[in-house]
Amino acid sequence: MKQPIRMLDHWPIDVLGARMTLVSDGDMVRALKFTFTGQPTTLAPALTDPDKPGQPPKITVNDPLQTMLRQQVRNGFSFMQALFPVQVAFDRTDAEYEGETPEENDAIAISHFSYGEADDRPLVLTYDYFTRAMMAAEKPYDERYRLFATLTSYAREASKEARYIDAFRYYFLILDAFFSDGQFKKAGLEKAFKGHATLMDAIKLATADFREDRTRPATPTGTLLRRSLTPEEIADHLIERRGHYFHSNRRKPGAWSPDKQDEARDLSWLCSMICFYLSEEYSAPMFAEELGPRHFAEATKSGAIIVLRIDYTYVDDDGGEPKQGRTNINMPGTKVTRKMATEMTQNFVQNFIDSQPASSLMHAICREAKTGKPIFEIRYPQELP
Repeated sequence: MKQPIRMLDHWPIDVLGARMTLVSDGDMVRALKFTFTGQPTTLAPALTDPDKPGQPPKITVNDPLQTMLRQQVRNGFSFMQALFPVQVAFDRTDAEYEGETPEENDAIAISHFSYGEADDRPLVLTYDYFTRAMMAAEKPYDERYRLFATLTSYAREASKEARYIDAFRYYFLILDAFFSDGQFKKAGLEKAFKGHATLMDAIKLATADFREDRTRPATPTGTLLRRSLTPEEIADHLIERRGHYFHSNRRKPGAWSPDKQDEARDLSWLCSMICFYLSEEYSAPMFAEELGPRHFAEATKSGAIIVLRIDYTYVDDDGGEPKQGRTNINMPGTKVTRKMATEMTQNFVQNFIDSQPASSLMHAICREAKTGKPIFEIRYPQELP
């Protein structure tokens, strides 16, 4: 369940061909549990050995009960949702396969399988994003930044929940707000979109990034993107889909249905990438040049500076004995992170190339100056010419 539901009384009931019980913590319902009995063991996922050594085994899922039950549960909740704001993660389900005899247990290779688990890992950010954002907020604020951020947040949340139609609607509202020039009819909107080079460039970049998932059913957008289309043609497609999903008519052929979200999957992804390439403009105040030195100055003021020492060995390309070098780098922060180490490695190599164009690096090791703790090490084979 996504929306907390409190139920003071409940008991098992036979419904939808299974025994339904509520999974709860006290009075709070967390999930619905359906138990089917008398089913063949072939419904459990099958595990097949790899064709070649070193390859992972193949898992084959053949459980039509999952698809059927998910649809029926969705149908049942549609009646409740007409009355209450109940939110259910329909695409996040767990299936357990339990044999009724020892022989059946032996025939089940995989006894538990999860479908559509959301990625709830924390987002890793460096502190400068927060300081830059707050410093940028000190300046006069343009409401278009909040409009872009709010609609993008809604779209991402909808996409994460596999509500691809809603995600597309939010993304299209962004395009409409910033590039429609007040036009709303199809012809005027097409002309307005094509008149914005920024939008056309974002569409071009997003289209180049597209990789169709051939393991899932084809979608109208995915099929269209198999062809080499111009940004203008893609814009026409987005506007046509706007007409389809914003102006539903149950009597028209191919009318969309809220329980068939997957048909808008590629459409939602395409719009998310378009907005990703547009996001640089709407986050630009964070990356104003003067904020970097200010962030560093505030770190110095607070004593949050890490000194990194890099000792390295190199040789001139025209021969000679290896030479030694050392450089110290001051970084704002209180703890060395993997991201910081990666950034330092990249910066060091690039700086070496720029400052020593006629030399080659042999070895480099970076340590935290205060503790001597190693941060990164680069070592090239001695036999390299």
